[in-house]
Amino acid sequence: TSSSAVIDRWEQLGRKESIRSNLLFNKLLMMIRSNAANPRTMAMARRAMLTRALDFVPRHRYYCRSPPPLQSSRPFASTTPTRTLVNGIIKNTTNVDSARGSGSTSLLLGTKDNNRQHQIIKRQFNFASSQYASCFEDIPTPDVAKLRKDAISYLDAFDKQSWYDDPVCSILNGEKLLAPPSNLWITKNSLSQPNGHQYFATPPQIQSLLTHIQTYQSPYTDLRPQVRRIEQKFLQEHAGLLIGNQCLDFAKQDGITEIEESIMANSVERKLNDALFQDEMNGKVSIARKPIFVSCVSNFTNFLDLFRKTLRNLELGIPCVVLGRSHTIQHSYRWTELLVDLMEKEGIDPGMVTYLSCQLEDIKYITANCTDSAGMLYTTCSRELAKAIKSNYPNTISSTGGPNTLITAEWTKGVQDAIRMSASIECAGQCTALRHAVVPESVQLKDIEAMFDDMTHVSSPVDALKKSAFDGVFDSHGGTTSPQSSRDAVYTKHATKDAYFKVGPAFPTPESGEMDEYWRKVVVDVTNAVPDSLANTQKLNLQVDNLSKWLIHHQPISLAVNAKRSQVFDLGRNLFEKTSLVVTTIGSTDKDDAPPAMTCQARPQDAECFGEFPPRKTMGMYTKYPVIIPSSTPSYDTSYQPEYLKSLAEDVDGESHPEFVKEWLKDISDPAVRGYCLELVRYLSDATKVNPKRGFGDARTALWGLQRPPLLEGYRTLLR
Repeated sequence: TSSSAVIDRWEQLGRKESIRSNLLFNKLLMMIRSNAANPRTMAMARRAMLTRALDFVPRHRYYCRSPPPLQSSRPFASTTPTRTLVNGIIKNTTNVDSARGSGSTSLLLGTKDNNRQHQIIKRQFNFASSQYASCFEDIPTPDVAKLRKDAISYLDAFDKQSWYDDPVCSILNGEKLLAPPSNLWITKNSLSQPNGHQYFATPPQIQSLLTHIQTYQSPYTDLRPQVRRIEQKFLQEHAGLLIGNQCLDFAKQDGITEIEESIMANSVERKLNDALFQDEMNGKVSIARKPIFVSCVSNFTNFLDLFRKTLRNLELGIPCVVLGRSHTIQHSYRWTELLVDLMEKEGIDPGMVTYLSCQLEDIKYITANCTDSAGMLYTTCSRELAKAIKSNYPNTISSTGGPNTLITAEWTKGVQDAIRMSASIECAGQCTALRHAVVPESVQLKDIEAMFDDMTHVSSPVDALKKSAFDGVFDSHGGTTSPQSSRDAVYTKHATKDAYFKVGPAFPTPESGEMDEYWRKVVVDVTNAVPDSLANTQKLNLQVDNLSKWLIHHQPISLAVNAKRSQVFDLGRNLFEKTSLVVTTIGSTDKDDAPPAMTCQARPQDAECFGEFPPRKTMGMYTKYPVIIPSSTPSYDTSYQPEYLKSLAEDVDGESHPEFVKEWLKDISDPAVRGYCLELVRYLSDATKVNPKRGFGDARTALWGLQRPPLLEGYRTLLR
């Protein structure tokens, strides 16, 4: 049989569950692998493969009747064999088809009349959709013991002189741009200790870097097989290097958990990228492939910068420009250097990854002159810095911190431990570190002092890593200033520990309007405002409303709520509905199997989805769009194809939506706009079919999904 005939016949049988269809599929696959076809046929074959490979098993029985009931004990998990593209190889897997209560694997849409072909629309990469939920299945299990062993071996063998002998420098087209000795500077780690050398780019080099970014055109649309092989090398062969370099440069005590999270959460985001690329191949969307900027964060650069931002963009053919930092630059440069080497072995054009080792003003100059020729700039940083970056580069996608808060109705030993560990995690260097505690009225300054008596000082991050510590504090380090050396002299320093706190009945109201993070310093504002008895409902409701207003204004990433098990759910739901914070964690104070909640945890691989949002009403000052994790990073610069949207506009009458929705859609004259609105309606219908959804972890019960805006008396929500 000719190859074109195979393709034609496979297309005919593609919706049927038959052995013949699978045999034709395998024959087509072998032909593509052996290139046993002419160029025209090969193009047809590859197109067919790309459009069907990620979801090959036919679904024709679902067009007419509901699927069989769920058999899984896990909610929303209907397992159906399917063929999935993994690292460029099509393999049989098991897929969670839906997060919808019926277990339906697809949404029947567009049935305007019997002659119209059924359209299966899947919002596969959009948050909380049924297909998004399906991406949390088949998560790999990391070998944590091996990660720790590899990290310790790397650290034991590390030569401190190597970062001096091989300085950080700009990388352009795979070449290192060295500079005269006058441009050689000493780099510092997060504790302000010298740790290596760096060449800042010279003016001619800066111009070469700028010209490359302005003119480079990606020759690729799909690099998934190559990039995923590189990714596996990072996670298997070079995990010790990633963990060790971050430990040495940022002084991270527990980089092992970050790599564990990367191994698992990367699996989710790869599937989301696969779905995005499939939509592009189907003509629904267009992925922008202008060079993007990656502004590295020091405390989570392996997961956020290397994998989420760089590799996920790179694998869809998007050039990446990694920006240097003013400090803690060594470890992000080293993974960029290794990435360039691994790209060469995979035959990837070296122009796809560029590294800027430049002074801050030179980086501003380059980015400001690339607003039209480059894509998004991705950053994770403080709100102050995000605001400055976005003012210079409008297409900034930023994740920003906030004053993470814990409220407790009881002052137990478990709650005190939770506050102390949340405040001191990574020496107050985690984005979810606690900054504000709301405690019972009876708690006084001496109680907070006593709570910090048990805080642990560590001599070095290497020792902490070897001892499996995560909340040690580096005593009196010079990395950042303490409150006593600033305008906030009202803080009390612990007698023997490097911790600062103040206690009072009023919620913090800094003059600037923004809470100072005091990065890498343990600083806690304590508000003793919770009634000693929750039976005093009038006073409790007043304080909950006051706290809710404070939380809406400051928009922390995380809120932890603790009380007796019989009381905590009412308190937690009250705060959740009145604040709509991204992460709310519920704990108890009287149940050993449900310990107090901390602010400093999230496992995106288990659908503990999170985002680092600025306050809603000022979001545009900091970021173009809010960031949700996990998500497909290239989707933030992806647009719908107008022709696809126009094709949707014809299906309004065939939709199963209420008549008033159909009439509203018909009032939209522009077909593309009407199609876009219909796409949104379909998405919301799918995403809220089951809402909230259950997470997939074993250690905690997670509920996740779309939230309403805050429901608080006197507060209005403006949609614009």
